[in-house]
Amino acid sequence: MTDAVMLLQQVAAQLQQEGKTPSLALFRARLAGQLAPQQLFAAYQHWRNNPVYADNGSELPGQTDTLQVETGSDDINARLQRIEAKLDLLLSKLG
Repeated sequence: MTDAVMLLQQVAAQLQQEGKTPSLALFRARLAGQLAPQQLFAAYQHWRNNPVYADNGSELPGQTDTLQVETGSDDINARLQRIEAKLDLLLSKLG
């Protein structure tokens, strides 16, 4: 495996951790000046055919998504509780 493909894997893992979908445009922005355009495109085509993310920790991309969903549902539950408390307060003032 070439250094360019390994570099793309590392950047892809960073983008996944940020919740972004890796694309050629994002790779170009992140790797500006580090790779020649021909090398970048060839490495991107190779990576796109076999998308592998570099291991930057113990979390896998799917685990991050699950954590975000759980955190999101906690946020929704907290918002719902605040709305219900406000509604109860309004109803008590009206009644």
